[in-house]
Amino acid sequence: MRDTDLSGLARVLVRVRRLPGAQHWRQCVVPAVAVGVCALLLVVFQHLSQTVDYRSVVVHLCHLSATEWVGALGATAASFVALVGRDAVGLRYVGAAVPRPPLWVGATVGSALGNATGFGALTGGAVRCRVYGVAGVTPGQVGQMTVFTSVTLALALALMTAAGMLGAATTLASMSGLPPGVLRGLGGAGLAGFVVLIAACRAVPKRVQLSGRFARLAFTIPARRDLLEELALSVADVVAASLALWTLLPHAGAHVGFAQFVTVYAAAMLLGMIGHTPGGVGVFEAAMVYALGSSVPTSKMLAALLAYRAIYFGVPLILSAGVLAVFEGHAQKTARASALAQRGAKSVSQLAPLFLAISTFVVGSMLVISGATPAFMKRIAILQTVLPLWVLESSQLLASLFGVLLLFVARGLFRRLDAAWWLALVIAALNLALSLAKGLAFVETGVLCVLIALLLATRERFNRHSSLFAERFTPGWLASVGIVIALAVWVLFFAFRDVEYSQHLWWQFAFDERAPRALRATLAAGLFAAALACWQLLRPAAGRFEKPAEEDLIEAAGVVRAQERSDAVLAMMGDKSFLFSESRNAFLMYAKRGRTWAALHDPVGPRSEWPALIERFVALAHAHGGRAAFYQVRADALPLYLDAGLTLMKLGEEAHIALPTFDLKGSHRAHLRYALKRGERDGFSIELIESTEVPGVLPALREISDAWLANRVAREKSFSVAAFMDGYLAAQSVMLLRQHGQPLAFVTFMTTDLNTEATVGVMRHLPGASPYAMEYLFTQLALHLKNAGFRSLSLGVAPLSGMQPTPLASPWHRGAALAWRFGGWFYNFRGLRGFKDKFQPRWEPRYLAASGSVSVFFTLADLSRLAGGARS
Repeated sequence: MRDTDLSGLARVLVRVRRLPGAQHWRQCVVPAVAVGVCALLLVVFQHLSQTVDYRSVVVHLCHLSATEWVGALGATAASFVALVGRDAVGLRYVGAAVPRPPLWVGATVGSALGNATGFGALTGGAVRCRVYGVAGVTPGQVGQMTVFTSVTLALALALMTAAGMLGAATTLASMSGLPPGVLRGLGGAGLAGFVVLIAACRAVPKRVQLSGRFARLAFTIPARRDLLEELALSVADVVAASLALWTLLPHAGAHVGFAQFVTVYAAAMLLGMIGHTPGGVGVFEAAMVYALGSSVPTSKMLAALLAYRAIYFGVPLILSAGVLAVFEGHAQKTARASALAQRGAKSVSQLAPLFLAISTFVVGSMLVISGATPAFMKRIAILQTVLPLWVLESSQLLASLFGVLLLFVARGLFRRLDAAWWLALVIAALNLALSLAKGLAFVETGVLCVLIALLLATRERFNRHSSLFAERFTPGWLASVGIVIALAVWVLFFAFRDVEYSQHLWWQFAFDERAPRALRATLAAGLFAAALACWQLLRPAAGRFEKPAEEDLIEAAGVVRAQERSDAVLAMMGDKSFLFSESRNAFLMYAKRGRTWAALHDPVGPRSEWPALIERFVALAHAHGGRAAFYQVRADALPLYLDAGLTLMKLGEEAHIALPTFDLKGSHRAHLRYALKRGERDGFSIELIESTEVPGVLPALREISDAWLANRVAREKSFSVAAFMDGYLAAQSVMLLRQHGQPLAFVTFMTTDLNTEATVGVMRHLPGASPYAMEYLFTQLALHLKNAGFRSLSLGVAPLSGMQPTPLASPWHRGAALAWRFGGWFYNFRGLRGFKDKFQPRWEPRYLAASGSVSVFFTLADLSRLAGGARS
């Protein structure tokens, strides 16, 4: 389907979205409706379960035989085979073809995700877009195929329901309460509609356009063959799925025939699709219990439905996550794999965070609901002989709290955060012990082991360095957490219906007191979830780093060129946002990491506008619950930061060569003269490349840069350090060092239009270069700039330089002095200072001005990550 096919409908949707408050309306109303539907379903289940005992449900569930479990698994497998066939016909309908491996992966994995999360046409369609896209299928084609298969499934369910009404009206009348004549009439009308629908289809697809006042909709009527095959496969899918549930009800056949059961199943499934709950949960169960309650004992029905959910929805989801883990570590890393296989493996494995997020949310829900249910007394008796009571009590409470935390951590996994991966792994590992200690919950332990294995197999996919709670949780996510808590509360009252409530239950501690333990665990889980949700809703928005617009870069470049501070050219790297003054004659460049809003250097522009800019930036950071920081500010501006209420901390000193007095005379310049002579002997030569000529030598410069990074096992820096970026380098001048005509090293230098000050930018050399190469290069650069009339050349900051301990020094100052003296194993502080000292520079102190006191150390950690390229 081309993007223009639904252009009219898209225009209408865009108009609706642009209505005032439309976005806020969608974000709040949809979760509210979901919570309302959940509350209604719980009321219905409360009514249906009045005569059901929790223990009888558990007994029936435990007494399901291995044959019944295997039969249900076999029927589930047959259903998913039919799903693959449905996708194959759908692809043929849109004129696309996909090889068998991605077809099987896309159909099964997409269906498993769609079943587990609801809105299968959207979630499953997203999976198919990624998997089938490897074979050249466009998102438009996947969308058209998804609509075709979803509509056809709904038609198949309606067809099966109509056929059942017509063929078994008498039996269904007793279940539904409708007269047999009405059921036959509805069934006959439905079948007649299908006959008309099939007759309207032709041997080849037909394009149809519907034009109206507000929109123009285009779609393709499928060929009769495609429609009939898709309907047949959909019917086979539904029959196999219903057989999975039927197998778990071995005694249902004595009261209800399989044909009538399939009819009820199809109708309940259709209601679940209309309800749009995840997998039709709640709606489907209520319809099945209501229709078959008079024929099948409700306790047996509920036990079978629980087992059916675990088999038909849980097992495929776990296996799908396993498939992604296999792709993560197999085909993608196989050198002999075909290009298509490698692209497919990479595309499929990128779905791992989505599946891990869903699996983690399901596991968290399991732990919360498990805390609301009673453990088996036989297992409690075993634990009583080996564990003290406080271990049992605390294990159930902590397991429920960790379950709530997993519900929130799952969102971090969805965003591929490394912190979420670590936290999920730690929680799952801790709950292995807690699940055993609270009641020998072996099933929970097995599920947690599977989750841990999946997390370990997909570690490389969680590589985003950002705060776990930096981004607000959506109302939909918080509503999902609320639904889990509400379900746990309902299960608690259902499981302990025969226990008379008393306030003394809260304070009863004994091995056989299961109700008080469950009551305390559920209350703690609810309060913990409410606290986290309230904190998320009430805390200020954390804000998000955004790259500057092209217009802002152009305007900032004009401000930079009009002043003399050459280090302000770092603003042109494009990795920092801008905060302009009201006149837009001055600006701050800043980035964000975690809660730290870090401005680099002092404001750029007229000094009269600095105080207002500093105050605005501090207010901006505090408005988002963050910490304001000004990195590498100069001593003459410190009163401005003190007036803003910031804490000052010395970072080091910056080396400035006074160019008018720089020469090679005297004994203190002997090492520089030797470097020049040694360079001439080694065949060194210098080439000055103006900014207009830089693009022509970029390939040679990049070769040097890549070799330098590879030799140091490092990656490109940013923020306060000049980085090798084509666009950034193209706006600077470069001094290239050649040895016998071959490029060996280079240094870029930043200047402004005033040509009074220059700052060293990117400096790289090939591995194995002479130890005199950079000294030769910097000496030639200083001599060139002196002849060009520049007054100063900055060699950059030497960290912790000048941090000498004094009797009145702060703890930070004393610690920095110790790092300067003994930290050579971690960073060559003294070596960097020694190299720059060869040029006899003037050392100027540089400071950090930041919010808070103790939090300054967290700010320093965030600044380190910013220099490494992290943003949030």
